[in-house]
Amino acid sequence: MIDIRKVQVGEMVYPQNDEFTFSAQNASVLGTGRLYATSLREYRGVERVRADYPTTLQIAMIMGTDPGAEWTAEKTRFQIGSFHYQFYSLLYDTPGKWVEIPSGGAAATLVFGKKFFVNGVPDPPGIIIARTMELRKRNISNPSIMILDDGSYFAGSSGPNPKGNTYFRSTDKGRTWERLSNPDYMNFCKCFTRPSDRHTLYEVGVSTAKRGNIVIRKSEDRGRSWSALTTLFKGDYHGAPTPYVEYEKRIWHAMGTSPETGKMGIAVLSIAQDADPMRKENWTLTNVLEGGPNSWFAGSGVTHDTQRSFNQWQEGCIVPDPEGRLTIVTRIDESSWSDVAALIRVVDEHTITFDPATDFIDMPGGGKKFTIHYDGQSRKYWTLVNPCYDEDRRQVHSGWYRNRINPLFLRSRLVLCSSPDLRKWTVEKEVISSNNSFFHGFQYVDWVFDGDDIIAVSRTAFPETRGLPNRQHDANFLTFHRIPNFRNAGFETIRICCDQL
Repeated sequence: MIDIRKVQVGEMVYPQNDEFTFSAQNASVLGTGRLYATSLREYRGVERVRADYPTTLQIAMIMGTDPGAEWTAEKTRFQIGSFHYQFYSLLYDTPGKWVEIPSGGAAATLVFGKKFFVNGVPDPPGIIIARTMELRKRNISNPSIMILDDGSYFAGSSGPNPKGNTYFRSTDKGRTWERLSNPDYMNFCKCFTRPSDRHTLYEVGVSTAKRGNIVIRKSEDRGRSWSALTTLFKGDYHGAPTPYVEYEKRIWHAMGTSPETGKMGIAVLSIAQDADPMRKENWTLTNVLEGGPNSWFAGSGVTHDTQRSFNQWQEGCIVPDPEGRLTIVTRIDESSWSDVAALIRVVDEHTITFDPATDFIDMPGGGKKFTIHYDGQSRKYWTLVNPCYDEDRRQVHSGWYRNRINPLFLRSRLVLCSSPDLRKWTVEKEVISSNNSFFHGFQYVDWVFDGDDIIAVSRTAFPETRGLPNRQHDANFLTFHRIPNFRNAGFETIRICCDQL
C-alpha cells in the first residue's frame, strides 16, 4: 500500500488522513508540487528503492528516529502537526540496485524524488477495460454492460475520459476491448433497446453530476455515434445503471430523485414498447416515494431493527416478482449495520407504493448498488453484492477510519447471491474476496447472463503503479469479469490478502 503524492498546500501528507496536511511554510521548504512516496501514517511505508541512474536519495523521518550510519542528516527540518521531521540523504551510485529505506517512529518515512513508479503491483482482478486518466482526480463510475444484437459485448462507464460516458465494445467475449465513443455529458446512464429494433441503442440518464433533468439520446450504429440530447422530465433526478425490464408491453426503469434538502426518492420511468423513445410525450413517470423517518425500521423484523437509522434509499433495481408484479428492490443507506434493502411495489405506470411494516428485507450487500436478474432455468433471482463482514467492520487505522469504516463503504468482497422470492437471499459463493477494505473496491457491478455464465463490469478501486486511489469508493479501473457456471458455483474465488492488515 504505497502511495505517490505531491506536496501541495492543504493536501494530506498521508493517504486517508486529514490530521496531517501541508502548510504554506511546508510547501516553501519542500517545494510545491514535489513528488514523494509514503503509506498510511503508521504503516511500514516504502521498503526499498532503485533508480536507473546515479542520484541522491532523500527521505524525511520523524526526528529522533535513527536511519542508520549510511544516511547523512541534512539541515532541512520541518513540522507537520505535532510531528517534527528531519531530512536525510544518501548518495546512490549503483543504478539498478535496490536500497533499503529506513523506517520507524510514529509515521511512515517520506521518500522524495522526481519520478516514481510503485514496483510489483499486480493488476486488479478481471480484464482492465479502462482506467482513470489521472489518479485521484477523476473516478470511474456508472459501469454498465449489455450484449448487442450481433453478439458483441457493449460496456460503458464515466471516468475514462475528461467528461461524459465512454463506451467500449468487445467482439472476442470480453478478452479485448475497443473504445467506441465519448458522447456529451450524461450521468447515471444505461442503454436499452426495443423488441422491434434491437439494433438502435437508447441511453437514458441525468443531465448533470449530482441531480438534474432526465435526458435521452440514441445511437443507430451500435454506440459509435449519438444524437443530441432530448429532455424527458425536468427536475432534481438521480439514477444508476440498473436494468430495463420489458413487461406487459412496456419498458420499465427505476429512477430516483436527489433534492438539495431532504431525503432521496424513488420513482419509475416507463414507455410503451412500440412508442418512439425520443418523443418525451411517450414517457410516463410514477409518483415519487421519498425516504421516511428513522422509526420506519422499528418492528420491521429485519436484523437489528431497533438499532438502525434510516438515512435514505436510492438506486433501485426493477424486476418482476414471483407473483408476476413489478417490484423495485432498492438499496438502503443505513450507516449502523447495512445489509438491508426494501421492496417497493409498482401498481401501474403512474403509481408505486411501500409498506414499512412488511417491505424491508435482510439482504447481503443491500446497502450498496446492485443489479438483479431472474433466471428461468434455476427459477431464482441472482445478484452480485458487497456484503459486510465482521472482520472488515473492525478494520481501523489512524486516519479516516480511526473508529471504523461506515458499512456502506465495505466493498472489498464481491459475492454471488440468489433468492427464490426476492425476500430470502442466500450467499452462493465469493467471487472476489480481499481483506483490504481501505483501498479495494469491486462495486456497482452491472451484469447479464451469457448462457451458463455471468458477464459483468465493475467499478474497481485498486492500487497501481501510480499509487493508491483515494479510498475504496473512488474507483480508478473499469474491469470486466466472467463468472462461469454460476448456477453450480463452478468458479474459483479470487482471494487477495494484504499482510499488513
